[in-house]
This record gives sequence, C-alpha cells and structure tokens, in this order.
Amino acid sequence: MLSGCGDKMPLFHPEGLYSVAGYTEDAVFQDETPVQVAVINNTLFVLTARDGRLTKRDLNYGEVSVAEGFTDPTAFCADDQGQVIFVWDQSDRSVHYFNANDLTSIGSNSLAPVVQGCVAMATSALGIENEPGARTFLYLADPDSGVVHRYVFDDFSGLSCYGLLARSDGDAARFVHRPAGMITDREGMLLVCDADTNRNWVIRFDPTPDFEDTTPDTNDQDPWRGKAVLFDQATCEPPAAADYTLGDAAECGESGWLGGPSSSPGEFYQPQGVALDGAGRVYVADRGNDRIQIFTPTGIYEMLFGSLEKTPGPVSLGAVDWRTGSGETDINYGAYVFLIVAGQQEVRKFISSEQYIFINQDLPPENF
Repeated sequence: MLSGCGDKMPLFHPEGLYSVAGYTEDAVFQDETPVQVAVINNTLFVLTARDGRLTKRDLNYGEVSVAEGFTDPTAFCADDQGQVIFVWDQSDRSVHYFNANDLTSIGSNSLAPVVQGCVAMATSALGIENEPGARTFLYLADPDSGVVHRYVFDDFSGLSCYGLLARSDGDAARFVHRPAGMITDREGMLLVCDADTNRNWVIRFDPTPDFEDTTPDTNDQDPWRGKAVLFDQATCEPPAAADYTLGDAAECGESGWLGGPSSSPGEFYQPQGVALDGAGRVYVADRGNDRIQIFTPTGIYEMLFGSLEKTPGPVSLGAVDWRTGSGETDINYGAYVFLIVAGQQEVRKFISSEQYIFINQDLPPENF
C-alpha cells in the first residue's frame, strides 16, 4: 500500500506563457481504440479499449510501463498528488487502482449495482478532513444513471460510497444533465462537461460534500451534493448561470434564455473533454465544433485551434508543459497537446508555437 494522508509536498506548477499564438500538428501515433488520454505529473497516459491497457508513455509515444487485463475500460484519473491511478472497467463495473510510478496493481472495488456506467473520473480532496485517514474523493460521471457519483478512498479499505456531486433533474448550474469529461482545477474545484445539446456547458463545482443537502437520491442516500461556484467575481446578485459556467448560459438580466449548439468563440457544441496546462488554463474538447478552446483560470475565453481535418470530433485531451529558454529571466513554457478524435485509431500530438520556435528556430506554419 501507499502511504496515508500525512503532510504532502505541494506539486510544482510552472508559471508563464502557454501557446499564446496557437498550436500546430506535430505527430500522429497509431493505436488500438484509444479511449482517453490524460497528463498526470506532466506525463502522458493513454487508455485503450481493444487490448484493455493503460499505458504510460513518453513524448514520442514510447511505452514506459503498462497496466493491462481490462475487458472494457472507459475512464481513468489520478489522485490529487498523482500517486494513485484509478481505472473504470465497464465489464464488471469495477474501479481498479494502481501505483502511478510503475502501474503496479494496488487493489479494486466493484461499484455495481450503484454505478451503471462511467465516461469520466476525477478526484478532489476538498472536504476529506471529514473522513480521517482517507486520501481523496473519487468522482464518476455516470450518464446512464444521470448523476456524478462520489466515493471516498483510503489506502486500506479502498472505495466507499459518499453521496453525489450532481444530479440531472434540475435546470440550475448545480445540476448536470449529461455528464462527460471532468478535471480538477488548481483550487481543487471540479470542472464538469455537460454535453446536453441544450446546455453545452462546463460547470465549476466546489465538490465539498454539502451536509445540509439531505434530500434522498434514487438509492435512498443523502446526496451531500457539491455546489456550483464562480469562475470569477459575479456581475449581479444573485450570480447568473453564466458566472458558474463556460459556454452560453443566461447572463444577468437575460430572460427567455434558450440553449443550444453554438460555434461562437467561448461557446460549445457538446463539450466532451477538459484538461489544464501548468498555468491553470482550461482546455475544452469542443466535439461538435471540431476544435479545442482555451480559457484562463478565471473562465475568460482566450483562443481556439483546430479544424474538421485536424481535430474532427475531439473527445479527450491532455497538455504537457515544457520549459524553454535558459537562465533565470529568459524562461518560457511551451506545451504539447495530445488528443483523441472520434472514430480514429490514433492519438494526435500538437505543439505550441513557443515550443516549435524554440526547437526549430523558425516560425511554425500558419495555424489552422
């Protein structure tokens, strides 16, 4: 077993500029039915379905270590410190967990019949002080059940049910109609994609269990749901839905809001995946619009890249930060983005303009 929840060193977060001038395709790697990619401790991990493997890879897609033996893996994530990786196997509706360093097995838990399916997972330790000895909370996006489940994890007992983050039976920002990709931001808040085509949001949650929320859920348990929280300072009182979400939501004073797909910058058509870079910026796989959109940590739209040819139907992505420059003052951070597009047996790699210039000493080709 790994160590318990004592004092932990904070993870290093690089600060600087990331891809302010866009991304260019750098490489395409063939792989068997890639399901999900994620960057954990600045290292790439890829989950593939046909061969039932989670693979730790280098930047050239070389294999570093492997966990295998899954029958129908659909989602994975790591704990807050990047020490434990959780993998959902739909075949037996179980979560398997592994040491992130070498992908050796630690254990597993069956979550049937409560969890029907899982398309994304994330962790956050916010509120974990209510469970002494526990490591983190694990969240599972279950569109079949119409909820985002919460489980508490400790190194000795594994996973135990701990209510919900969100349900699908309401219209406020606290509800998620069709949960998809999820990730934890640098403040421990959860960003959850709502792929309902009448909403097309990424909602920000404080996942801390709300012990005042005692309306029984469908399993007669206290939901203890999380609360939608602001990306930035609210513009009205009470804050409008737009203050809790990325995407087109009702603004202050707006009546008769009607949701739906949008191709406008900062808005979505089925947001499917979400990732962060080292500066805390938010990358969203805007599946229906065949593009990636990037937002500041406070939710302000910054830029986009992609095309029907290069990024058709993106479903999962991860950003790897890369230090460029030398000395103490001439330092910048480039990035690579690894991306899965729908229906392709490949993982695509994109390079930031900063990193391209550093490597090639020349401007990149025209961004698309």
